[in-house]
Amino acid sequence: MAAKEKGESGVAVKRAFAIGVIVELCIAMLVLHTQINEFIWTHPWWHSFLVLIPTIAVPILAFLELGHSKEANRLRTEANGFREEANRLGTEQKKSVAKLAELQGERNKLQVELNELQAKRNVSLDQIAVGVKKDLTPAEKTAAKVRKYIGQTAYVTDHDGSSWGSMGAIIVEVNDDIVTLFTSSQGSSRAMANFVQCDKMQLLEVAVGGCPVQIKILERFGSAVDYGEAKTWAERSGAPATSLPRGSNVFSATYRKDGIAPKRGIYVYDPTNGNPNYSLVTRDKDGQEETGVWYCNGVNELATKFNVIQLEWLVDKWRWDGGSDNKALFLFTK
Repeated sequence: MAAKEKGESGVAVKRAFAIGVIVELCIAMLVLHTQINEFIWTHPWWHSFLVLIPTIAVPILAFLELGHSKEANRLRTEANGFREEANRLGTEQKKSVAKLAELQGERNKLQVELNELQAKRNVSLDQIAVGVKKDLTPAEKTAAKVRKYIGQTAYVTDHDGSSWGSMGAIIVEVNDDIVTLFTSSQGSSRAMANFVQCDKMQLLEVAVGGCPVQIKILERFGSAVDYGEAKTWAERSGAPATSLPRGSNVFSATYRKDGIAPKRGIYVYDPTNGNPNYSLVTRDKDGQEETGVWYCNGVNELATKFNVIQLEWLVDKWRWDGGSDNKALFLFTK
């Protein structure tokens, strides 16, 4: 565009110059008409000169004008090309704007459809959740309430109406629907653990004395486990200060856990002189390290303790990996 303007400006200047020269000559001829006539008549050679001027000037001016016309035509052609290009670009821009608007409309339409599908999906998920959600059993409801009081004492009444005393029992574990109640040597002569199923007990969330909750046992689960002189639930797994003698090994079960190489095991020893109870021993590190000893009075107590330990290990992802068998002891591995 700058070249175009520059070319047009040059042509205008040249035309103005040529017109100015012609106008000046015309004015001079009008003003000096008489003198020119006298000069021409007194100098005959001027006749030829004056006749020669138009003959020379006309071709020169025609040549100059022809060059100016060519330049003007070239500039006009370029201008027309620029205008065509501008029109083409303008047309393409309009098409692009229209296409962009069309794509934006399609995008908005797809977004609306996506929102509708997500809303339907959420409704379906809610319906599925309602369909698969099962109502809690009475035992599960009781277990959920008891878990709130783990580590606290409960005022316990047995099925025969007798009370366990004002010291109560500590709620130490709730595995599935089995509640473990622990009484330490601080409140009795021996540390004992009793077990009760959640659907075989009644829970009353009313404080009695120093106990924030009351439990009435309708039916016990298995036999109580004697933990000797243990002062707390945490001490139950420790071996007594003086180990009692053990008879022959009559049962063993090993367990493994994915991602851990060493195994752990449960071993049972017969009563012997100086110890009338079965000895239940837990070992870790492929049986090299003894981690707990329990003395069980009778097969029922032994089976209860074995089941409790095995259940704890199963919850912790330990699975049975072999061992001996003694059906007479009613010890069933899982």
